[in-house]
Amino acid sequence: MGIILRDLSKTILKRVCYFSKQSVITRLIIGLLIGLAGLNVLFPQTKPRSVVLLPSEEETRTLFQNGVNLYNAEKYWEAEQIFQQIQNLTRSENRFYTASQFMLIKTAYRLGNWEKCQILANSFLTENPTSRYIYEIQFTLAEMLLAQEQYSEAFRLYLKILQSTENSNLQQKVNDALTLLSSYYFSAEELRRWRDGSDNIFVRQYLTLRLAERYYSEGDVKQAGRELHSLDGSLNNNFIKKCYLAVENDLKKAPLPPKFIGVVLPLSGTNASIGQKILTGLKFALSQYRQKNGNIIGAIVIDNRSEVIQTARAAEVLAKNPRVIALFGPVTSEAATAMALIANSYHIPMITPTASGSQLSSLSPYVYQTNLDYENIGRFLGQYGVKVSGVKTVAAIAPADEFGKEITDAFCRTVDELGGRVISQQWYLGEPVDLKYQINAIRNIATDYLQSELNQKLGNARQQLQRLVQNDPRFISDTLRFIVGENNCYLFKRDTTIRLSFKDALLYTGLLKPADFEIPKRDTVIFSPKLVDGFLLPSRANDVNLIVPQLNYYDIKVSLFGSGNWNDLQLLKSNREILKNLRFISDYYIDVESKSYKTFQNGFVNTFHTEPGRFELYGYDTMGAILNLIDDSKITRQQLHQSLQTMPIYRGIARNISFQGNRPRVNSCAFILSFERDKIRPVATIENGKIIVGNKVTP
Repeated sequence: MGIILRDLSKTILKRVCYFSKQSVITRLIIGLLIGLAGLNVLFPQTKPRSVVLLPSEEETRTLFQNGVNLYNAEKYWEAEQIFQQIQNLTRSENRFYTASQFMLIKTAYRLGNWEKCQILANSFLTENPTSRYIYEIQFTLAEMLLAQEQYSEAFRLYLKILQSTENSNLQQKVNDALTLLSSYYFSAEELRRWRDGSDNIFVRQYLTLRLAERYYSEGDVKQAGRELHSLDGSLNNNFIKKCYLAVENDLKKAPLPPKFIGVVLPLSGTNASIGQKILTGLKFALSQYRQKNGNIIGAIVIDNRSEVIQTARAAEVLAKNPRVIALFGPVTSEAATAMALIANSYHIPMITPTASGSQLSSLSPYVYQTNLDYENIGRFLGQYGVKVSGVKTVAAIAPADEFGKEITDAFCRTVDELGGRVISQQWYLGEPVDLKYQINAIRNIATDYLQSELNQKLGNARQQLQRLVQNDPRFISDTLRFIVGENNCYLFKRDTTIRLSFKDALLYTGLLKPADFEIPKRDTVIFSPKLVDGFLLPSRANDVNLIVPQLNYYDIKVSLFGSGNWNDLQLLKSNREILKNLRFISDYYIDVESKSYKTFQNGFVNTFHTEPGRFELYGYDTMGAILNLIDDSKITRQQLHQSLQTMPIYRGIARNISFQGNRPRVNSCAFILSFERDKIRPVATIENGKIIVGNKVTP
C-alpha cells in the first residue's frame, strides 16, 4: 500500500465547479478561471432555439450521438444545445427524449448551473420513477452536493445509491466517492456515530468496513481488525462481501507509512499518456527507496483528469491531510498555477516535474520546478551563444505565445547584456507554414543595419585617413606622398600621380576591407551569412518539421539556437547538413551507454516489461530528488521545504536538479546539445546557472 491510487476521475475530482460555497482558496481559483475563460455560467445566455423536426429516428440517433461525443470531449455548452434541440421534438415521436433529458442534467452540472441541474433532476425523478437513469441522476446530484462542500448530504445520498443500484460500474464510482469522504472529510469518531445511529443493516456494515480502513490508515491495526471481524458470518449482500474481502486483504499487508507525498497527475483526459508515464517512473523510484529504507514514505495519487479545477480540488484534499508532507505534480503550467495557490495557503512544498511557466515560482515560496522555465531556457541559450559560440548579431523567429515570447525576450536581453546586438524579433501565429515575411523582414532590417554600420564607418573614416597619412611613415617619404582631398585622394609617386576614390583610399590604406563594402542584396532568396551570426528558433514541438524545409529553401547556414523541441534524432539525421550548426537546450539528456542508465533500464524493464522513456525518467528523477532528502518518518513539511532550497545538485539518470541557481526554486541545470556523428551529444552542461564546456567553467 505504498501507493494509494485514488481514481478520483470517478469521484470528487470529476466535477467541474464554477460557483458554490467554496473554501477561500478554491473560490479565488474558480473566480479567476471564470473571468479568464469567459464562461456563460453566472449569466447563461438565452438564445432562441428553432425546433428541428427530424424526419427519421436514425437522424435523431445521429444527432444524439453527436451530443454525446461533444460531452465526452468536454464541450458541454455545444452538447447542451444539441440535447435541448432533441428535447424540443415531440415526445411521442422521440425515442431519445428521456435520454436527452438525462444528458441535459449532466451538462447543466458540468457547466456549474446548479439551479438548473437541481430543477431538471427533480422533475425527471418525479416524472420517471422507474427509469433506468434514476441512480445515475441521483449520483449527479450527489456529485453536485460534494462539489458544493455539503459533505454530509452527499454522503447520505451516496449511501442511498450504493444500497439500491445493481450497476457494478456505478457501485464502484459511488464506493470511490464514499472512500474519499470517509478518508479525508470525516473523523473516525464521526464515522462511528454515523454507523451506530443507523438502523439500516447495509449502512451499518458498509460503515464498519470504512471504519476498519480508517483505523488501519491511522496505524491502529488492532482496532481495524476488531471492526472487520465484528462482521464475520453476518454478510448477505454481495457488494458488502466484495468490500469485506478487499479490506481483509489490505489488513494483511504491512501498516501504511506514517508520511505521504501527495501526487496530482493527469491519468485521464488530454494529458493522460504523459501523466501515466510520469507515475510509472515515480512508482519505480518509490519502490527502490522503500527496499532500502523501509516503509517510511508512501504516495497518495489523485487523477486531475487534465483539468485545472480538478487540480485545485485534489491539491486541497491532499494539503488538508497532515500526513502529506509534499505535493508532486501536475504536468501543465496552467494546472500548476492552481496548485501553487493551494501550496502557498497550506505551507506545503510543491514540486512539479514538467511545468515551465516563468511566473510560476513567483506565486508561492513553496513552489519548485524541476523543469527549466522559459526564462532560464532563453537566458542559458543567450549565454552560450555569446560566450561560447561567439555570435555578435542575432535574430529570432518565434511563436507569438507565452512560450515563444518569454524565451525570446530572455535570450535577447542576455545577448544585449553581454555586448551582442539583436537585429530583429519576428513572430508567427499558428503553424509556421510560410515564414517568407519574417525572413524577408530580418533580411531587410539586417541589410539596413549593415548599410548603416558602413555609413558610420565611412563617416569616421576621413579623419582616420587624414591622421594615418600624416603620421604613418609608409605614406610619408621622399618618393611617396598621400593627400586627402575634398572629393578624392591623391597618391604621388615620383613621376606619377594616382587619383583614388575615397573607397579605394580606405582599401589602399587598410582602414577598411573589401568585405566591409559587401552589402547583401535584398531581392535574393539565399539568406547571406553576413546578415546575422545566429538565429534563435524556440519552436514548439509541432513546428520544427515545418521550419526545417524553409531553412533549406533560404539556405540559412548561420548558427542556430533552439529549445528542447529540436531534440528529435530522426529529424536531425534527415537534415544533418542544414542543422549541423544547431545547438539546442534541454533539461534532460540520456546517456544510454552509461552504467547508471543500464542498471536503471534493466530494473525498470524487469518490473514494468517496457522500455523507459523521457517522461518515465522525469517521474523517476524528480521523485528520486525528493526521496533523497527524506531519511526518517519524522520529517515535516517545513523541514522538507528547507532541504529543497539548500539541496546540492541531484544527479539523476536523465536530468540534474538544483534550486540554488540564478532563479529561486527553479532548476538551474541543463544540457546544450548538438547532433554529431549520428548521435545527439552534449556540447556543454549548465550547473547552477554556470556553463561548463569540458571541465572548464565559462566566465
